[in-house]
Amino acid sequence: MIAGFGVDDRTLGAQWWCRPPGWLLVRIGERTGLSIERLREMTFESIVPVYRDDEASGRFTGRRYDCGATESRGCRFVVCGECLKSDTAVYLRRFWMLGWLAVCPDHGTILIERCGACRARLRVAPFVTRASFSPATCARCSAPVLHGAGIPAHPSVCRLQAALLRAKCGGVIELDGLGDLTWKEIVALADVLIGMTWTDLTLAEQEQLWVPYMQAFRQESRQPAEIFDGRHDSMCFLAWLIEGWPHGEGPTIAKQLLGRWLAAERNRLCRHLRAAQVDVWSCGPTNFDPSIHQRLRVLAG
Repeated sequence: MIAGFGVDDRTLGAQWWCRPPGWLLVRIGERTGLSIERLREMTFESIVPVYRDDEASGRFTGRRYDCGATESRGCRFVVCGECLKSDTAVYLRRFWMLGWLAVCPDHGTILIERCGACRARLRVAPFVTRASFSPATCARCSAPVLHGAGIPAHPSVCRLQAALLRAKCGGVIELDGLGDLTWKEIVALADVLIGMTWTDLTLAEQEQLWVPYMQAFRQESRQPAEIFDGRHDSMCFLAWLIEGWPHGEGPTIAKQLLGRWLAAERNRLCRHLRAAQVDVWSCGPTNFDPSIHQRLRVLAG
């Protein structure tokens, strides 16, 4: 227990700050002089609650569906170099802590998620550390993380992320061709499309899938590993599967993935939500509530 605030942060990935209890806000306010209202603005209390671990690091990347227990992951974040360069005193923006954010909403540039020196993902140091924290410095090697000019994000990623932010803040969004979707429905749709790609398709089927995707986005230099691991590339792939629904090339493949998921007796879509010692297989479409399952069935046609 930390004597200052009474926060139990024995795990490196503690998310106590996201939606802290009232007593903790009062205690922090008493010790910092900040008002409860100001402290609440620093949390996720005003946005849609967590669904299927949607705020976790790299949430819509392929690696989330092919890795171990969620308890072993530290608290990660991304930064915008342009934002930090303009700060009088650099600080960590609240939405940079959302695990799927890939683009700066203000500058439209790809957010930095790795240290340029040691290539480690940016992370928050454990709460018990005595070292000072700065989002512009790597917590692992202490090297500055701001390097070079900001790289413009792909327009499709900017559009998709803006829609996701609206859904995360308001609960519902409207996407062309898909209609109104709740936050739970869009997360479930992403889980099926990305999850089936990385856990159900064979290597040969994946290679066939990359060909039209690379051609559509003129990303011949991109490698499947970058789509698997990087937030921006993963969001670009998800945008290709969704934009132009239901008749685009990507949506046609997406509908096939949905149909394959609906027909499967078992899948591994929940692998990213389970501890390592738990069976990674799940019963087909019963991964979601009946209403969400029905919504995805309608989208599959």
